Amino acid sequence: MRAHIVGGGFAGLAAAALLIRNANVSGTDITIYEADDKLGGGFFLDGDPEHGYNLPGSIFDKHFNCAVDLLTTIPTQDYPNISVAKQFLTFNQEHPFDDQTHIVDRDLHHVHDPLRYGLTLGDGLKLAKLSLTSEASLDGQVIRDWFSQRFFDTEFWLLWSTEMGSLPQHTVIEFRRYLNRFVYLFPDLATMAHVFRSQFNQHEAFIKPLVAWLKGNHVNFVKGAFVSDIDFSESSGRMTANRLHVERADGPPTVAVAPDDIVLVTTGSQAADLRAGKMDEAPPPKPPYPGRSWALWKTLAAKHKGFGDPSVFFGDDKILDSRWVTFTVTTKRKEFLDEIINLTGSGTGSGGLLTLKDSPWVISLSIFEQPEILEQPPGTYVWWGYGLHPEKKGTLSGKPLNECTGREILWEILHHLKMEKGNPKADTIVSSSICIPCDMPYVNNIWLKRKRGDRPPVVPEGMTNLGLLGQYVELEREITFTFEYSARTAWEAVYRLVKRGPPPPDVYQGQFDLQGVWAATKVFLGLTKT
Repeated sequence: MRAHIVGGGFAGLAAAALLIRNANVSGTDITIYEADDKLGGGFFLDGDPEHGYNLPGSIFDKHFNCAVDLLTTIPTQDYPNISVAKQFLTFNQEHPFDDQTHIVDRDLHHVHDPLRYGLTLGDGLKLAKLSLTSEASLDGQVIRDWFSQRFFDTEFWLLWSTEMGSLPQHTVIEFRRYLNRFVYLFPDLATMAHVFRSQFNQHEAFIKPLVAWLKGNHVNFVKGAFVSDIDFSESSGRMTANRLHVERADGPPTVAVAPDDIVLVTTGSQAADLRAGKMDEAPPPKPPYPGRSWALWKTLAAKHKGFGDPSVFFGDDKILDSRWVTFTVTTKRKEFLDEIINLTGSGTGSGGLLTLKDSPWVISLSIFEQPEILEQPPGTYVWWGYGLHPEKKGTLSGKPLNECTGREILWEILHHLKMEKGNPKADTIVSSSICIPCDMPYVNNIWLKRKRGDRPPVVPEGMTNLGLLGQYVELEREITFTFEYSARTAWEAVYRLVKRGPPPPDVYQGQFDLQGVWAATKVFLGLTKT
């Protein structure tokens, strides 16, 4: 048996590792086809200290059961006797978030309501009702169908949306899943205690050691190879993949797939059509290969039943409600970091997010534990941020966030921190910094309104040797926007197609965790001040 994996993001890499570890497939019989020249998908790392780095955001928690289980097998590159999972868990145990100041207003006053984050007991009952409502009855509903405008004006909603990415017009299905998954976090939403992060950037923390382990097991990597279509043979209503169509500079245009081979396809990417700008250049309006990340999914869905509907998640009409613009700032001085430490009372790496609530873009900043990049030179510092509402016009630039240069973004941030042009400290911060904006038009599309069937199952009905991976595959109860989702789809696909190895661990469901439910209940009863 050979395995053909389409997509070199975390899902595809995890699938290869699970085939080796769980199903005893030889690495020499596994090939990963990646359209780009880099591996890692949404866990990218671009740039350098002289031109500025570019990094994505992320969120992790202690119940990433599949991903953590997988990463216990993968050794770190610097310490082969320590697994990636152990490094990740130990770091978070020893360096928990303690966000002393999560939200500030236009006057830089700390915004925090210690009684239920501004929610009422009625809001608590409504959240509890949603938690217990059958997901099957929520098709096509959005979050604002369930709550009044007052709910969206609370501190709770600002904390939740900046941490999780949800907007009022997003699907209530995903909101319910997040609610049930993270009910135990209610007492700590403001401090972000129990929210996990990697010790340094995710590409070097997770992707590089995983790729190194796969290469050590002789997995085949074919980069610059875009799989445009898959042929199938049909017999008695059963479909068997028998050929891949591959566009690449070198090599045959098709790859034969034997009946006992398996094909695993990543259906799309949250980093689809990503484009980065520069300090004095906004991100370009169009990517070099628009739509390529979901093109194969679109082709398969158009020809075969049971492959879902990619138009629910991708297309120009989806960008308004799914776009994020992130920015990574590389600086050779500490003035900005010192300003944030003085404002928030949290040291570098411990403060979680700082949200400037009255900025039109609703800017959130994250000051990393340093170094964030393993080869980051001494005296160089990296921090990161994003805008929850990039479609709105900035106060200074008068432009949407995605149309701004790095310099314009940096001055906008300083303006909302009460540091204007002409202020010596502000001028020093800008002159010593490189801000790289990154337009990610589909990063939040997993939150878009959906119904059952829009995302296909891991193994579409009737398929004998093809499985689907990634954020756009339906998994009961699990939350998207996480590398846990990628790992779980990979594990499920391997388990169901190869029929060897253990089943995936259960999905954690916080609504059945009495300790977590009681912790949230005490918040709403006023027994715990937040």
